[in-house]
Amino acid sequence: MVICADTLAITPQRHYPAFLLGIMSIVANWVQGTIMTGVSNAYANFTLPNVQFSSNVSSAISGFSYRGLVNFAGGALLQCVFITAILMYIIDRKFLKATIWSLLAGFFSFFGLINASSVGILVKKTDDGWRFTVAYAMLAVLFLILEVAQRKHWIKGQETEPDDLSSIEWAEWKREQALEESKIDENRQKIV
Repeated sequence: MVICADTLAITPQRHYPAFLLGIMSIVANWVQGTIMTGVSNAYANFTLPNVQFSSNVSSAISGFSYRGLVNFAGGALLQCVFITAILMYIIDRKFLKATIWSLLAGFFSFFGLINASSVGILVKKTDDGWRFTVAYAMLAVLFLILEVAQRKHWIKGQETEPDDLSSIEWAEWKREQALEESKIDENRQKIV
């Protein structure tokens, strides 16, 4: 929690959603790890002596599909970096950088380093790695289209706020920007 609080203290406010959605894969990893142990510990008193409860519960839980949770938790730390970076560049409308991060995420998911429960070349019909690779590739294509639209001025340009300021420094920078804008507005009114 302290690390998260420190991170939020130096993160521009516009990146808070990227930060919060980025740590969700770590939360999913924690949830995945606690499902079996939590259920096993909760019902351990309801078993007969000398009966291994975990295997009994495992067979019951294995019938329940939580494949999405497993995929979201797979490679949680790396996935956290990818999701956060992609979302930050989307927020800042830096679509070319978002494209690069999406392609990297697709490469990593193809080999099961993120979004998968196993590592290897994931191309079998039962594997999900190739599905995530296709999804990340589709995102990359979308970001390239948005980059072209941005260069043609069909959509708003990239964010120009600095990224490496603390919250206090950012607030000061924002105040200076507001003062400059008010001076420009005053000059326009004098001309008119």
